[in-house]
Amino acid sequence: LAVDPESVIATQIHQLLAARAQDLLGPDQVRDLIEHLKPRHSQLIESITPQPLSLASITRVLKSLLADGISLRHSLRVFSSISLAAQQTTEHDKLIDLIRADLGAMIVAEICPPDAKLPVITLAANLEEMVVGGLQDPASGEIVIEPDLARSIGERISAIVAQRDPAATRPALIVQPRARRALTSLLRLRAPQCLVLSINELPAAQPIEVISVVGDEAPQQPTQPSHETETLAA
Repeated sequence: LAVDPESVIATQIHQLLAARAQDLLGPDQVRDLIEHLKPRHSQLIESITPQPLSLASITRVLKSLLADGISLRHSLRVFSSISLAAQQTTEHDKLIDLIRADLGAMIVAEICPPDAKLPVITLAANLEEMVVGGLQDPASGEIVIEPDLARSIGERISAIVAQRDPAATRPALIVQPRARRALTSLLRLRAPQCLVLSINELPAAQPIEVISVVGDEAPQQPTQPSHETETLAA
């Protein structure tokens, strides 16, 4: 099958733009997007800007969503979520958490066909507590995962993803809300094919299939019955 060179180039450019979308988006593009929505959705836009969010704030929000791999193709849906979140807070990180939770169904739909089970990876409870209870960046308050722990988690999840059929639905790591940002940053480098969702972002009606629990994978060795087992059995 002959491939049109122009199509190959166009595809490569599209992939490059998609990979760097957050870097290419600026206030001018956001202003154009707002002006595009305003004629038919004026009340929605007025509920967002210029108050409570400035153009700069909206740009920062959209860049963060793009960096998380959230498409702006459904711009009306995204701006509706921004409007709802902005009525509750104008603090950037909290805005992102609220917007992502509201867009959970759309985020999952990007990787999982309708009515299909979402392949899910979780962290064992003690491992997740090590992540959440670890160091914090004094400036941002964000979790900083200890390097050896980060490497261990990253390598394990990368291995899980590598073992899957490339044509299969991408898996999602489901974590506590506080752990999402740190683990997103970690897997963006080590296992970019794995989506990271907080439990708040997983739609309640979404069927799932837990394919692995990281940190709870020690092989079960056959052992002799313990004294307690013998006592219980007696």
